[in-house]
Amino acid sequence: MMTLLARSAAQARYALIGSGVLLCGFQMVVIGQAAEIQRTQAFGRLAELMPAFLQRGLGSRAMLLATFKGSVAFGYFHPVVCLVVAFVAMYIATEPAHEIESGLVDVELARAMPRHRLLTRSLVLAHLAILGAVLLMFAGTSMGLRIFDTGGMDVPPASMRISLLANLAATASCFTAFALLLATIARRWVTAFTTAALSVVVLYLLDFLAIGWPLLEKLAWISPFHYYPALGIVAGDATLGRDMATLLGAGAVCAAAAYWLRRVRHQARHAR
Repeated sequence: MMTLLARSAAQARYALIGSGVLLCGFQMVVIGQAAEIQRTQAFGRLAELMPAFLQRGLGSRAMLLATFKGSVAFGYFHPVVCLVVAFVAMYIATEPAHEIESGLVDVELARAMPRHRLLTRSLVLAHLAILGAVLLMFAGTSMGLRIFDTGGMDVPPASMRISLLANLAATASCFTAFALLLATIARRWVTAFTTAALSVVVLYLLDFLAIGWPLLEKLAWISPFHYYPALGIVAGDATLGRDMATLLGAGAVCAAAAYWLRRVRHQARHAR
């Protein structure tokens, strides 16, 4: 298992390093911008620029984004952040499809090794990537708070930041398991990864547009992002335990389905 993990990590090293630097740097940039807005007392004008549909859909929570604390927290649920974390994890999770397409799986299984271990390898490495991403984001925030001299500002407490990152990790975990399931179904890696990536984008847009569109609001429960109530966490009234349980439960179902499907296909292949 360690050999498989090391090989897969080496193959994905550029994606892992690049995304890690991006996520860490992004948090620092967000804090730098928020600190400058705070010093110029411009958050009031920022609230006036907020789209009307967001103010209607979010209600009083919309004003949280027009504060220093809300702006810093926004770095944890910004679209770029949510998509990058999910994409990197799914890139790793869909590796089994690439191994089957290239024929590498036959070389790997030439040794006495359970077939499901390839899925376990990808699942473990993807979750390690998610863990590394959220830790780098937390580190980026901590460095940004020091670099930009934010003493005296309404800095989000560490507990709030940890809650946001934990929920983000649970959301990415759900998508990771879904990508693993696609990898066991698709015959080509590009099909598995593209389908998974497009699903993330569509589901993010579904959750976002549901804020001001009553029709889509009835369908928002389909999106895992619906169970990442970031503004609720900032406001202190989110049902964090229930939301994370839903995300992790859905991920467990997808992962179990992937293992079952791989086993069924393996048995059918031997039967032929």
